[in-house]
Amino acid sequence: MAAEPETAAVALVVDDDALNRSLLERGVRREGYRVLTAAGGGEALRVLADEPVDIVLLDLLMPDVDGFAVLSAMGASSTLSDVPVLVISGIDDTGSVAQAIEMGAVDVLPKPVEPLLLRVRLHTALQHRRLRRLEQQYLSQELALREQERLATLGRLSAGLAHEINNPAAAALRTARRLDERLADADRLLQAMCRREDHARLVGLVANLVARPDEAPTGPAAPATAVDRIALEDDLEDVLAAVGVADGRELAAQLAAAEIGPSQVSALAGELGPDGAAIALAWAATRREVAGAVAALSDSVGRISEIVGALRSYSYVDRGARHAVDVRRGLDDTLVMLAPRLPEAVTVVRDYDADLPPVLGHGGRLNQVWTNLLDNALHSLGGSGHLTLRAHRADGSVVVEVEDDGPGIPAEVAGRVFDPFVTTKPPGEGTGLGLNITHQIVTEVHGGRIDVSSVPGRTVFTVRLPLADVPAADGSDG
Repeated sequence: MAAEPETAAVALVVDDDALNRSLLERGVRREGYRVLTAAGGGEALRVLADEPVDIVLLDLLMPDVDGFAVLSAMGASSTLSDVPVLVISGIDDTGSVAQAIEMGAVDVLPKPVEPLLLRVRLHTALQHRRLRRLEQQYLSQELALREQERLATLGRLSAGLAHEINNPAAAALRTARRLDERLADADRLLQAMCRREDHARLVGLVANLVARPDEAPTGPAAPATAVDRIALEDDLEDVLAAVGVADGRELAAQLAAAEIGPSQVSALAGELGPDGAAIALAWAATRREVAGAVAALSDSVGRISEIVGALRSYSYVDRGARHAVDVRRGLDDTLVMLAPRLPEAVTVVRDYDADLPPVLGHGGRLNQVWTNLLDNALHSLGGSGHLTLRAHRADGSVVVEVEDDGPGIPAEVAGRVFDPFVTTKPPGEGTGLGLNITHQIVTEVHGGRIDVSSVPGRTVFTVRLPLADVPAADGSDG
């Protein structure tokens, strides 16, 4: 007989009776299989450890290691648990047959085996295995695509957040450097003030000017434009020269930035003379600039803290799998994440019930839902329009609506938006899995429902999440 091709399915025949083993081997070969044999359960397990096998024909009653032990070992193995096993046995004990089926055998054939029945059972068992493998491959590919979509979304958010954080971080660094320079100037000026005999009076006048610049009788309003600022600097330089302060161009620029006007310069010069006025005015301007730098630094660091706080809340990094979730906070955190991609011409409207109860769910997964829905709405708006977020309680559910006034979903895809690989975005801008993943998270993970209605000028995605007996939100769910 010609040798079987290497691509033929491999069957392992296990029987301690040599005659039965030989008959089964010939029968299986006739069906086009490459056949391996084992004279007992121990030998069978060694063969399975060394050779790839597509199906096992297994006797139950064998000395040493019987068929039940082989079934148990295969079921416990991650690599063998999906190999179909046909039990070939002459026992009439119904309980033993049932036990073999419960342990993973796909069928039981009595001895002697009918050739036609053997052919059918072999074919059916292998078809089932092929289908399971195809299903596993499909699931693996689907999981890979879903992970790709998740990473793509994360990449878009990360790029935007990097820019969003970098701006205040760079501003804080510039301000800190300027503050360091001004503090050095302040030390120098303070020493000069302390060397004067009238230092106490000088310090009092400066403190009054710094604390209440807007109460000065003729204090200027903040220059509205760069041209106004230049004009104010010119006026201040002229006044400084008039009261005897030499080389006052740099000081004039400092005074203009501190919103100290010509009349205040004249008044202070009248009190202290030109030298004292020069020191006092420079000190006052430096104090005002330091105060402004501290405020700017606080604003920059506060913005960074706000973004990091929203990111922490958005990701739910410190929460268990299921917990009380405030969907309003999730929507707001998602808006923060998407802020770099939110055009100024898009108006965001929030309409939340003040006493909206939490839902029991996975906060991070729900934020993925809000991200996908908001991202799609922004893409639909194309740079301008209205984005409306609603969250209210209705019929035992928390209902979230994401509405935009963009052109709407094309009619040819409106009924398939939740199907995989359906997208209205240009090639390269989406995998077509965002709404499919959204549907799966809402319906399968949270037992909810998601619907869409769309006409030109109004598209609404509606998510319904069932209420559950959960603790009231305490503000710490992020």
